[in-house]
Amino acid sequence: MLRSLIFVPAKEKMLQKISNMEADAVIIDLEDSVEDADKGNALIRVKQYLSANSLSQSVYVRLNSGNYEEEAKSLSRIGNVGFMLPKFEDVRAYSKCEGIWDAHSVIALVETPMGIVNMNSIASCSWVDAVAFGAEDYTCMVNMENTPESLYYQKSRLNTYCKAYKKLSFDTPSFCVDDYEKFKKEVDSAVSLGFSGKLLIHPKHIEYINQAFGSCDIPSLKKIVDQYDEAGLAVLVIEGRVYEKMHIDRMRRIIKENSKI
Repeated sequence: MLRSLIFVPAKEKMLQKISNMEADAVIIDLEDSVEDADKGNALIRVKQYLSANSLSQSVYVRLNSGNYEEEAKSLSRIGNVGFMLPKFEDVRAYSKCEGIWDAHSVIALVETPMGIVNMNSIASCSWVDAVAFGAEDYTCMVNMENTPESLYYQKSRLNTYCKAYKKLSFDTPSFCVDDYEKFKKEVDSAVSLGFSGKLLIHPKHIEYINQAFGSCDIPSLKKIVDQYDEAGLAVLVIEGRVYEKMHIDRMRRIIKENSKI
């Protein structure tokens, strides 16, 4: 279960900190956090690091859209590594490496209006395993506020298509490094919208994100499911609350997902 996915710049100093991070996944970044002049060396550093270290977390590498083919081919030889594809608007833009995508976990990072418009084709793509929203690029592009309220439509649309095609969905990272209350509000909003987890840029955010996306009272859910199964009815009232099959199916999914944590 992926609740927290932290970006880590492909810098030697930052790579050495990965093993101490308690996020469910790390996304080693070759894109925004790496200077253009250092991108070639960054790819070499990442290859060397992943070849020499066996990590407990899931590992993804965010590629550069303009050089994704070379980077993907180079990193795919390592083995158990996934890929994040940035500025994802059209499946055809990344089609040159479909063979690699089929063999690795892929997160499509939607950061533009066209990406939101094309969510049906993105979420339905066979080699896309998850879709993440990048609000910083999006809001700068359309000149709007980056708040849960202003981005309700975009996030709901992305998440709806992911649910329709049974793909994971990850909310945008919070840039509220010091404003903890605002950060928690963003996380709680993502949970309420049904996101699978959340991207992040700072280790101090890991604990709350993991709690928020894994905070269900599993024993209580199991008790309700057991009572429903024992009753053998289509509709059952438990402690004043009406439960139907759709509610029970959702509880079963939550119980199953939490068993993987």
